[in-house]
Amino acid sequence: MSRETDLQEFLNKNGWGTAERIPLVADASLRTYDRLKIGDKTAILMNSPLSERPEQFVLIDEMLRRTGAHAPKILAQDLTNGFLILEDFGNDTFTNLLNKGESEFNLYQKGIETLIRIQDKVVLPDSGIPLYSFERLMNEVMLLPNWFGKALPGGLSDTAIAEFKEIWEELIRKLEGLPNTLVLLDYHADNLMITPEGDCGILDFQDARIGPVGYDLMSLLEDERRDVSPNVRKELIELYFKKRPAVDTPLVRESLPIITMQRHTKVIGIFVRLFLRDKKEKYLKMIPLVWELTERHLDEPIFSAYKNWIQKYIPEKVRHTPLTIEDLT
Repeated sequence: MSRETDLQEFLNKNGWGTAERIPLVADASLRTYDRLKIGDKTAILMNSPLSERPEQFVLIDEMLRRTGAHAPKILAQDLTNGFLILEDFGNDTFTNLLNKGESEFNLYQKGIETLIRIQDKVVLPDSGIPLYSFERLMNEVMLLPNWFGKALPGGLSDTAIAEFKEIWEELIRKLEGLPNTLVLLDYHADNLMITPEGDCGILDFQDARIGPVGYDLMSLLEDERRDVSPNVRKELIELYFKKRPAVDTPLVRESLPIITMQRHTKVIGIFVRLFLRDKKEKYLKMIPLVWELTERHLDEPIFSAYKNWIQKYIPEKVRHTPLTIEDLT
């Protein structure tokens, strides 16, 4: 049978066979989503390749819901084929609400309070969730030379790549010894919602890992998709530490810029990869903001070597101009 036939059988079996299917905007993954609609009743259909590990979504969803966080209820599942029917939180993502003029501080405060709840109450399993290890963190930052490097005339030399790797090995070693927690990985304004009940709903967390405690904090407040106001960012970081005094240590505070820079660095590479590998052109336009966010931290002493590397190998014009198809073909 075809995948579409399997999917229709799944919908029939679970009472959604006659539903209207309304495609939703795809995220950066290979998953697709439809809103199912029968009269006033709605749900979300996730159609996930098995390579996207739908079973991991179920595992993390159950963990989050046990903390009292508002991850979507799983209404039906077929993990053999990668089909899930989920509770529909509506359309009020933080991004959409911000575009309508909602208070940035109030929304992000809800996101921080939800994050605190999760980190305070989550029970980490002994297995089943990968560790955000040194090797994983390094593999991620190497996405910049390996993918963004393709946008540079002549690419990056072996010497440049070796220098980059040495700089980042030293930076990531500074994260050793940090307390670990559940890292949702993509905790940002596109994946947080205000549900019809007024709660903070969470989407897109199946790539979660066990890793540095400050990662999701900075993922939310230094978002590559939109520029959070500096005052909001500063105030909410202090709110986080006030409500989580056990992790308010010099080591954790000093790790935040490194975590932030690691994320920006990998995202630059990921956005190019999303175009070249997955044909998702929209991400090319987002790269200059990520470079801008990166450059704001480069005058911090800890990044002096990285600043020199960027100035030596990545021309300012390339950083500040949206890439085009022609740049990469």
